[in-house]
Amino acid sequence: MGLHPRRLLGPLRARLVTRPITVLTGARQTGKTTLVRNLLPVTGAPPAVYFSLDDPDERLRLATDPVRRLDHGSRLVILDELQKQPGLLDAVKLLADRGEGRHFLLLGSAQILLLQQVRETLAGRAALLELWPLGLVERVEDGESPPSGLDRVWHEGEAAVRRMADGPPSADAARLWRGRAEEHFLWGGYPALEPLPAEDRRAWLRDFRRTYLERDLADLGRVADLDQFALAQNLLAARTARLLSYSEVARELGVAVNTVKRYVRFLEISYQVVLLRPLLPTVAARLVKSPKLYWTDPALARLLAEPAGASDGALFETAVLDELLRWSSWRSDPPALHFFRTHAGREVDFVLHAPDRLLAIEVKAARQAHRADARPLTEVLGTLAVRGIARDAWRLGLVVTRGREVEPLAPGVWAVPDWRLFGPAG
Repeated sequence: MGLHPRRLLGPLRARLVTRPITVLTGARQTGKTTLVRNLLPVTGAPPAVYFSLDDPDERLRLATDPVRRLDHGSRLVILDELQKQPGLLDAVKLLADRGEGRHFLLLGSAQILLLQQVRETLAGRAALLELWPLGLVERVEDGESPPSGLDRVWHEGEAAVRRMADGPPSADAARLWRGRAEEHFLWGGYPALEPLPAEDRRAWLRDFRRTYLERDLADLGRVADLDQFALAQNLLAARTARLLSYSEVARELGVAVNTVKRYVRFLEISYQVVLLRPLLPTVAARLVKSPKLYWTDPALARLLAEPAGASDGALFETAVLDELLRWSSWRSDPPALHFFRTHAGREVDFVLHAPDRLLAIEVKAARQAHRADARPLTEVLGTLAVRGIARDAWRLGLVVTRGREVEPLAPGVWAVPDWRLFGPAG
């Protein structure tokens, strides 16, 4: 299996040129080390100096004289698994402040910039990038990852969707990407799964979960009862794509609400879940209202939710949210992303917005959308007033399905298959 082109590679190279410290984080096994060791090197550039802090001997050597050992002049210095030895940050800060072409790339399998020591030491100095599991458009066989359908839609609005409808891909290309989208939905985007037969993939996911419990939690904080935390994972996975009620989960677990909040925080920091906030007039209002919880990989959500169960629709909605997260992470100007719910209970799954555009997305796991599916989008597009969006901004609604056809459902609302939106633009 060849290396997949990663869309984050371009933004990463750009940050390394302009910033003395770049932090690349993401869940374990998303390909951070592969990215920096196999894809990042530029022909003719001096080789980077790489330190793996997974190695206890390496940690001991660096601890004895960190400034001298980390000072390699203009060569890029990479520190992998930094959360295992955050005390090195003082040396990194000192050397970066000296300038003279020194650049550092810090890798971690947690949102290490959210850890207090990192936040205090690197404030104003570090650029943050996040590497998620593979996005659908990254599943090309060779060459560079092409623009996705969503890239075109975000830049061109409804005109891009009309071109999708008028110019469908060839039968072979359609069959290929429909198949890849279905496999992506079932097995997620962790690169290590791809070469494995189906019977081994579930075992890999179970091992991944066990490694997370044994290693990542040890890095992030103390959990007295790992079995209880594992049960919390199962319950939260079964609630993917739903409003999060801490008190409800606490009752089922038989623990305090603050314990559940701490568990969710650990899952957030380690990129296992994301909390999506509602679209409300102010940031303060968004933080008060209940968020929706999503697992960051549909296959892992499916595995963890098996004891309690999660619907096919919720898992497909999770897969779409995961694609939006990956797409946003590649952009230099990512849009804001929220869900929207009216007082009457009308909901739109996702709203992406910038000052000059608004894209509302409803997710349907069916093979075909119906005109009735466009109603919440039509209502939101017609009435939603969002601070920071110009009155003349373009607005577009999409119903994302698992089907084949791009077709209009209502003025300004289209049905678009997932493989057309998140796969290569045709």
